Amino acid sequence: MKILTQRILICTVMIGMLFIVQESQASISKNSTKISISIDILNVDGTKMGINPGDTVFIESGHRNHLRFYNIHGDSLHYVVFINRGGLVDIGPTTFNFGLQVYDCSFFKLTGTGFDKLKYGVKIGQTPVGSSGLSLDGLSSNFEIDHLEITKCGFAGICANPKPDCEDRLNRGNFVQRNTSYHDNYIHSTSGEAFYIGHSYYTGYTITCDSVQKKVYPHEIHGVKIYNNLVDSAGWDGIQVGCATEDCEIYGNKISYYGAQNERNQNFGIILAAGTTGKCYNNFIINGTGNGINVFGLGNNLIYNNIIINPGYDFSGKYSTSNSIGIFCDDRSTIEGRSFNFFNNTIISPKGDGIRFYSTKSKNNKVYNNIILNPGSIDNYTDKNKSYVCYDNTVDLTLSNNYFSTNTQSIQNIMNVEDVYKYCLHLPVINNGIDISEYNINTDFNGKARVFNSIIDIGAFEYDSVMIPSQKASSIKVFSNTTQGKLMIYSTKSEVIDNISIYQLSGQSVLSQTPENNDVSIVNVKDLISKGIYLICVSTQTENYRNKICVGY
Repeated sequence: MKILTQRILICTVMIGMLFIVQESQASISKNSTKISISIDILNVDGTKMGINPGDTVFIESGHRNHLRFYNIHGDSLHYVVFINRGGLVDIGPTTFNFGLQVYDCSFFKLTGTGFDKLKYGVKIGQTPVGSSGLSLDGLSSNFEIDHLEITKCGFAGICANPKPDCEDRLNRGNFVQRNTSYHDNYIHSTSGEAFYIGHSYYTGYTITCDSVQKKVYPHEIHGVKIYNNLVDSAGWDGIQVGCATEDCEIYGNKISYYGAQNERNQNFGIILAAGTTGKCYNNFIINGTGNGINVFGLGNNLIYNNIIINPGYDFSGKYSTSNSIGIFCDDRSTIEGRSFNFFNNTIISPKGDGIRFYSTKSKNNKVYNNIILNPGSIDNYTDKNKSYVCYDNTVDLTLSNNYFSTNTQSIQNIMNVEDVYKYCLHLPVINNGIDISEYNINTDFNGKARVFNSIIDIGAFEYDSVMIPSQKASSIKVFSNTTQGKLMIYSTKSEVIDNISIYQLSGQSVLSQTPENNDVSIVNVKDLISKGIYLICVSTQTENYRNKICVGY
């Protein structure tokens, strides 16, 4: 008899957005000095107030017009923690050019976790045209931003792109922003980007200093993580990151209805802007007017396990978005000979191409294990395959083990992660991927082990092999009594039934049991599951049976 726990593990699968848990860089120290910022204090000068490494700064709840922190410094072992106390810290409307500004501060944590009943204990909203909600300026570095709600800003939700100046203080070579993270924030209904991190012009631009033209270069970012954020209805891009030359990761974010203003070249889900390398993975991007992901980076970028639905979606009824692409890549800042790699992404119904690749400086680029369905540009090409991945013979690009299809059955009803999971379960993608273990991609969108039985699946999800309905004739028979809510399960070979498991199509287990030692089993499911379609797994000594059942009373 086989080990039952192994079967149960094989039949088990997770579903839904994975919110990856990362240990916070800072927490409130029991021995720290506690400083209270009352609602009438709008400017907090760390030097004048004597704020030291490890101190906790409580922001008292209530409404403020704006708030500003400056000259505050912790150290690598003792962050200064800014946290709400007593309820919601509500900032705005304001006439200032920011809602909350942090200027020349380092080694700090700004968090909205100070009141258990509020997920987002700091709210920033309604800044003037051209003004951001949270502005991180000057030489600010080594910080963590979490659990903020930011809305109705005149520009970006969070803006952290100090610009080079004539004094050279912020110019490349003089300043590097290090070890920053933005997670578990909710940013919605902004006029500009939801996240605008790092400068857009990595390759430099010209400013005027004392009537003399001077070319300047923005500072680099070494170490930035943007994860587990909710972005909805950003007027421009959802997340834009530039000049992140080392250790950049963008993952686990949900971005919906991005590019609401459909501003040309400012309406994308995620932009890895010039000067950016690193990883972009496990993001769910849906219903925006522009491209899902733009890659303008240095190279050695890994783009994987992302789900992109309806790039080019006209949700306002007034925009023409026919050319929007799932993933776009070019040579905005490519270092000669580096590569771009696109693995296990799922792209559904782009109004243009699935992937368009224009980089000629990069080498050894790969497009492996991606699902691309229903590209809107398919009638624009004589070679229909170009609508799935558009490139020419001037680029060094290898395609392998991708699944392409124009099958549109029920595809218009896909609106969330669970819908994607269910739809792709029935595609011929299981166990048909190519090995990518050399890239240390070990999990799928849901955090499930990417390699299963030494092979991987195509697309963002990894399915257990037993999730595939049995194709060959089986000795196991399953009958459903629609009036009594009972299942009769038996083996025509008179084999003992070892285990019966029932799952929702999403993968959630609803029943697992070991029957009596016989070849016939009656299972009463009326009190366990409602009417609907389920997956049943039945095991005997020689067979693993898997199929759908319809349960009705």
